[in-house]
Amino acid sequence: MLTRFVCLANSLKEGGRCIAGIELDEQHQPVFFQERPKWIRPVWTTEHGEIPLHMAIAFDTLDILEMNVTGSKADGYQSENVSFESPLRKVGTFDVKGLEAFCDDRINLFGNHGKAIAIDKIGALDHSLVLLGVNHLHVENRISENRRNKPQIRACFEHHGTMYDLPLTDPIFREKIIENPDELAHRERIYLCVSIGIAWEGWHYKLVAGVFY
Repeated sequence: MLTRFVCLANSLKEGGRCIAGIELDEQHQPVFFQERPKWIRPVWTTEHGEIPLHMAIAFDTLDILEMNVTGSKADGYQSENVSFESPLRKVGTFDVKGLEAFCDDRINLFGNHGKAIAIDKIGALDHSLVLLGVNHLHVENRISENRRNKPQIRACFEHHGTMYDLPLTDPIFREKIIENPDELAHRERIYLCVSIGIAWEGWHYKLVAGVFY
């Protein structure tokens, strides 16, 4: 089935990319399911479903993409997963001003206030993607004691009174903020696509997979 969506994540994943977004109708208006925007994540025939880099690198966040969906690949909390036939095609661009109405209003971020979900708790979730609107985003390039050879870029923000400090996996925004540390200066509203990563040492960590403004 031919399906369109606004790309809200084209993030780093296992040597490839994780692409995801909100499904759109023929007039490029968001599709709703159970009173929430309907998220979609195309997955490929790779070990973790990541999209090969050569298939994803041409696309930016807010691009409107079209693909032929061949079936659901829902897997527990990753209810958004679908299989598709190559290629992905860009058919337009979504206006960032239209995102405000689709921000998630739940107080908890994936069921808790922490940075991760325990592997034995992940079964309680029925989603792995949300869109947040924040008034301030602080980005840090941080070196930890156990990862001195691999600095990690972190995104720090407040959501419903809770401060979050999460890995930032959006390669396009990472390049922008490294080249221009003042990239977010005077931005009154910043939108974040937050995702849940695959299991690692007993936890599923929350990730900021897309940043746009």
